[in-house]
Amino acid sequence: MPRLPDPRFAPDCALLVDGRAVPARHGESLAVALVAAGRPLLSRSYKYHRPRGPYCLAGNCGSCLVRVDGVPNLRACETPCRDGMRVETQNAWPSAAHDALGAIDWLAPGGLDVHHMLTRPALVNRVMVGVSRRLAGLGRLPDSAGSEPPPATEERFDALVLGAGPAGLGAAEALARGARRLLLVERAERLGGRLRARLDLPGDPDLSWAEEVASAVERAGGEVARSTALAGLFTDGGTPACLLLARGAPERARLVRAAHIVVCTGGVSSPPAFESGDLPGVFAGRALAVALTEHGVLAGRRAAVVGEGPEAEALADRLRGAGMAVESARGEVARALGRLRVRGLLLRGGERLECDSVAEARPPVPAAEALRALGVPVRWDEAAGAFLPEVDPSGRTAVPGLFAAGEVARAATGAEAADGGRRAGEAALG
Repeated sequence: MPRLPDPRFAPDCALLVDGRAVPARHGESLAVALVAAGRPLLSRSYKYHRPRGPYCLAGNCGSCLVRVDGVPNLRACETPCRDGMRVETQNAWPSAAHDALGAIDWLAPGGLDVHHMLTRPALVNRVMVGVSRRLAGLGRLPDSAGSEPPPATEERFDALVLGAGPAGLGAAEALARGARRLLLVERAERLGGRLRARLDLPGDPDLSWAEEVASAVERAGGEVARSTALAGLFTDGGTPACLLLARGAPERARLVRAAHIVVCTGGVSSPPAFESGDLPGVFAGRALAVALTEHGVLAGRRAAVVGEGPEAEALADRLRGAGMAVESARGEVARALGRLRVRGLLLRGGERLECDSVAEARPPVPAAEALRALGVPVRWDEAAGAFLPEVDPSGRTAVPGLFAAGEVARAATGAEAADGGRRAGEAALG
C-alpha cells in the first residue's frame, strides 16, 4: 500500500527512472514519488558506494542527489515531477540497484586509504590514482552547459522573516499588525513548517492560520516568497543583508536589506547515530507525516518509530491510522538491518524489530548557521546535544536588528514557537 486509496493522490504522470517507467503525481517531489513507488534507493556514496536514499525530504541533507534530464546532483526532494522526466541514479555502475562498484565496501571493511595504497611501483600507482579519481566526485558533468543566472536584484523591506513555521508565522503576524512592510520567506512551496505534518499536538495552531498570516502580510503591503532558500546572511555596510535564491523558471537571486530580520529557520532532522542508519528507508519522522498528509504516501507496510515523547507517540498513531503496522523502539538502537534498504532494527540487548521503514522522531538540531555567521554567540546545551544561539526571551540577539525565535533558538512545542515568534515580532516593532 504505497499510497492511500484516495482519488486525490492518484498518479497522473510518469517518469523514466534508469530506463523504467515510474508513476507519479505532477508537481510532487521526485523523492516522494520514488518512495511511493517503493524505490527509496537513489544513489551510492561516492567512495564506498553504499546505498543512499532520501532522509529529510526537505532539502537539508545530501542523501537524495540524482541526475535529471542530463543535469547532475539535483535534490530529488526539491525537484517537482513532470511527465516524461528522465531520472538517473548516481555514482553507480550500471545503476544504484545493481552497482558492481559496491564490492569496494565488502573488499575494504577497514576503510580504503588511496593515498597510501599501491604507491610502488610508479606504473601501478598511476593506475591506482586513475581508478580512485574515477571513483571520487559526485555524478558526471551535465550534458550541456547551463545558462548564466541573472544578477541579483536588490530590494528593501521594513522587516524580513526567514521561515514560515509556527515561529515565523507568529513574527509575521505581529509585524503585519504593526503595519510593517515585510518579506516572509519559506523554503518550501507550502507554508506551515512542522504544522504540515498534522500531528495535532496539544496547543498546535491550525494549519489554516498559515494562509491567514500570508493574507495579512500582503494586505500590509508585504510579500510572501515561497520556494525560496536562504543562501547567505551577512553584514554589508554595517547592517545585516540577506541573499535569497528563488526556485522556479527561471531561478533568480534576491539581495534583501531590512532594518529588522527575524530568523525562524527551525531545526534540521539529523540522521540517526546508530550503525547503518544511512540505509534507504530511514526517514525523518516529520517528513513521513508530511508525505502522508499532502501526498497520501506511505514509506512501506511496517514502520519502526525511534524516539520518545508526545511527538513520537503522535507520529506512531498517525502512521497506524493510515494502515501501517507500527513498532516503537523503546530501547537504544544498535544498528539498522538490511542490504539495499532497511529491513529491521537491532536493539541493544538483542531484541529485533521487523520493519521496512524507520521514522526518526527525535527533536531536530537548531538550524542556527545563519545566526552564527553574523556573530551571534552560541553555547553548548547538554540536554539538546547541540550549540544553541544566545537569544533573550524577547527574541533579541547580540547583533542589532537581528532576532530569532522557535526551534532555531531552543526546543519548543508548536504553541511555544508561535508565542516566541510573536514576541520577536513585537520586539522588532520597538
